[in-house]
Amino acid sequence: AGNAGPGASTVAHNSPWLTTVAAGTHDRNYEGTGTTGEPAVYTGAMQANAVVFGDLVYSSDVGLAGADAEQVRLCYPGTLDPALVSGKIVLCDRGEIARVSKSAAVAQAGGTGMVHANVGPSSVNADFHSVPTLHVDHIQGAALRAYAQTDGATIELDGGHLVTAEAPEVAAFSSRGPALAMSGDLLKPDILAPGVDIIAAVAPPSNGGNSFDAYSGTSMSSPHVAGLGALLTDAHPDWSPAMMKSALMTTASQETNMGNPIPGTPFGYGAGHVVPNLATDPGLVYDAGFLDWVFFALDLIDPTDLNYPSIAIGELPGSQTTSRTVTNVGSAGTYEVSVDAPPGVDVEVSPTSLTLAEGESASYDVTFTSNESAVIGSYTFGSLTWSDGTHSVRSPLAVKPVALAKPGEVQFAGTDGADSFDVGFGYSGDFGASAAGLVEAMKYPGTVGDDPTDDINGALGSCDFSTLPDAPAGCVGITWYIVPIPAGSELMRFSLFDDYTSGADDLDLYIIDEGFNVFVGQSGSGTSEEQVDIADPTSWGSFFYVAVHGWQPEGGGSADFTLFSWSVDSTDAGNMTVTPSTNTATLGDTATIDLIWSGLTADTKYLGFVIYDDGTDETGRTVVRIDTD
Repeated sequence: AGNAGPGASTVAHNSPWLTTVAAGTHDRNYEGTGTTGEPAVYTGAMQANAVVFGDLVYSSDVGLAGADAEQVRLCYPGTLDPALVSGKIVLCDRGEIARVSKSAAVAQAGGTGMVHANVGPSSVNADFHSVPTLHVDHIQGAALRAYAQTDGATIELDGGHLVTAEAPEVAAFSSRGPALAMSGDLLKPDILAPGVDIIAAVAPPSNGGNSFDAYSGTSMSSPHVAGLGALLTDAHPDWSPAMMKSALMTTASQETNMGNPIPGTPFGYGAGHVVPNLATDPGLVYDAGFLDWVFFALDLIDPTDLNYPSIAIGELPGSQTTSRTVTNVGSAGTYEVSVDAPPGVDVEVSPTSLTLAEGESASYDVTFTSNESAVIGSYTFGSLTWSDGTHSVRSPLAVKPVALAKPGEVQFAGTDGADSFDVGFGYSGDFGASAAGLVEAMKYPGTVGDDPTDDINGALGSCDFSTLPDAPAGCVGITWYIVPIPAGSELMRFSLFDDYTSGADDLDLYIIDEGFNVFVGQSGSGTSEEQVDIADPTSWGSFFYVAVHGWQPEGGGSADFTLFSWSVDSTDAGNMTVTPSTNTATLGDTATIDLIWSGLTADTKYLGFVIYDDGTDETGRTVVRIDTD
């Protein structure tokens, strides 16, 4: 699912043929304590089974003369002064470089322990460190950071205590839905699996000589599900991949080991936490295959109508019906449906009972209707379960009632032209539509070399950050741009295109804020077709650092490319007219939006909005892209 959480719509790999796995905690925690001389006791994650006592110092106070202050604060290897660190415990701030690299820096300078302090809400991890290390959250980190800067500060670290924790919980870093690429009509991620502090074999050269380490990330949770797929293939060699995914999803758990609901929503954990043994006998499955994916890729089927184990409606304008087909992979029986309706939405299933022989399939319809308690513009969650008394086949529901159902984006072509699209009404009253833009793309041609690590963090590790606020220098596999954020900008988009690279290249795109602290957005597909949209960009400052990452240029050499960027606000540029077929909305009805554009420059790409209103307030927008190349 990606490690860009906990923000909304950060989930990656949203294609329906993929099983998109979120990362969760497990119930085996290694904890430690830090007892200071105040006295006070702090608790966090600590793998090392050790007790160590010493003076506590803050990294910023023990840096080598002339070392970059920011790198000292973050404990870059080679930036700490052995004369000030030897025999002491160092508090290092989290950020930028690997957590274990920080303890390696402390060990290199002769330190005996480390406190790893979060600087914002994030996970705490029991990594395998070079010195005994207590990892604390940002609240305790702030207190310990202040204490470390006082005279005579001391601390005793005592760690490696195995405790049973309440689990699972979605990791803070795990990417969340809704999946904007699907307009919210496909619920992603699909499922949750263990992905925090997973002890696994590692390569010693880049892991402090260790053959095993504790890693965290969705790169740890997805192999769990891949392995379960292999076991299901052995148990049911006749099942399709979609049947296996369905079995895993419909039998997943939504509770912790202590019987409480998993914190959060299905946009964090999908169908729930995987329960492997139940998946071998799910009762019913939702199957899909090649033709389904072809129809989806050709926009011949809406994601909501795919035969998927979950149901999501990104925009519910009054009422909508979708269908599903189940196949009985167990013994003959009768299944009855039960619904936990999302608050504010009525759910009707027809039929309510299915009698199926072994191997038999049957279809049913589900109608969602907003009621008077619906909160317009907010997602609401529920579930639909088929049960025969032995099996419970549960599908999560995610629905967002809206005043207006409209496409998130429409694309057309030509310097002059006309086209149209439809919108649906979730209210009755006045209706209007107007144009904003069209704005021509800014183009930034460039060349990027290959990143031999195939890892943005590895590439960033090669950079010289002493050049900030100018772009970092000396980076291997990254070409940088500093793109101003225009005043009043309401949407900025950054894009790469396969047609604008010099070969069969795989380039990725990263947008970083002007403080160089936050990945504002990123796109890393299997090609060079990359796009990052940033709403309300002015909230991030006056400019963005834009990194074009040479994941795999063709042949391992370099790639020529063109970076496109747009900034759009509500101004009508006079090159597009918008005409709705009606100025009155009626609940459940549709309207046609006619577009006419003219006078555009050839060989470029334009971006704009259609902005909708109810006579008083804005009710939504559709992005309009016109390609003239």
